[in-house]
Amino acid sequence: MCTSYEDDDKIFQSLEAGASGYILKTEGPAKIIGALDELFEGGSPMSSSIARKVVASFSKMESQNKLTESLTGREREILELLAKGQMNKEVAAVLEISVGTVRKHIQNIYEKLHVNTRVEAVNVYLKR
Repeated sequence: MCTSYEDDDKIFQSLEAGASGYILKTEGPAKIIGALDELFEGGSPMSSSIARKVVASFSKMESQNKLTESLTGREREILELLAKGQMNKEVAAVLEISVGTVRKHIQNIYEKLHVNTRVEAVNVYLKR
């Protein structure tokens, strides 16, 4: 990919879609030609600013994995149901527990995942 776009969404969409590298047009002709040579030799050329974003993304995923590993089995069950759009009352009915217990589990989930809303909790849990 040779582009002027440097935003995270475009970078990761391109790489997920199969791009072998990501070079910014601002790198200049010499670097772009060098990137093409590297690509033809089997490499994955990347502008340094893009490489930093990719590496930071892996660090973020690793820290999110550590957070979600701290969840109990019941908290994971509750997050799965929340991800399906179920409300506290529905979660309580499915798991045969009280609504108050569901609320307490959700509060614990927020603390463990360092979030403030159920949308944030579900996104961290689903690694979005």
